Amino acid sequence: MNTSVLDATDMSCFADDSFDIVLNMGPFYHLITEEQREKCMKECLRVLRKGGLLVTAYIPRYYVFQYIATSNEKYLDEHLAKQLIETGVLKHDDEKCFWTDTYYSSKEEMESIYQRYRLKIVDHFAQDGLAPLLSQKVDKWNENQFKTWCDYHYSVCREQSILGASNHVVIIGKK
Repeated sequence: MNTSVLDATDMSCFADDSFDIVLNMGPFYHLITEEQREKCMKECLRVLRKGGLLVTAYIPRYYVFQYIATSNEKYLDEHLAKQLIETGVLKHDDEKCFWTDTYYSSKEEMESIYQRYRLKIVDHFAQDGLAPLLSQKVDKWNENQFKTWCDYHYSVCREQSILGASNHVVIIGKK
């Protein structure tokens, strides 16, 4: 396997139609402008072969405040909550920044992007579910308890009513 560390908005080192699968498992939520996200999507699709799969991860804006506010009380801030819900953007120099430059989106926003490019969603699921909120408990479970939790999570991670939980992964087919 060959790997490269690249700018997701410029993969010019690869020819068109180079890959059967493109894994976009993080860059999208670190591109805070629409222009950057569009460039990233265009590059992913440029290097993806017809009939290939694009796997995209995003962090839902309606989840992130719940996670960060329950993890650290200093982030339980009305202004931060409003900023995340209204814009989805957090910059490294924001007073209440808890990570780095990030863009938190919604299921609808992501699906709108896929529709603009005439992509077919093959699967859409919450990969972590509520586990990040329960990390201290999850880390203490024995193997059987952890398996029970995972079996439960796998059975509900595609449920539309709870797709707002944690990181999401979308698998898309290029027609």
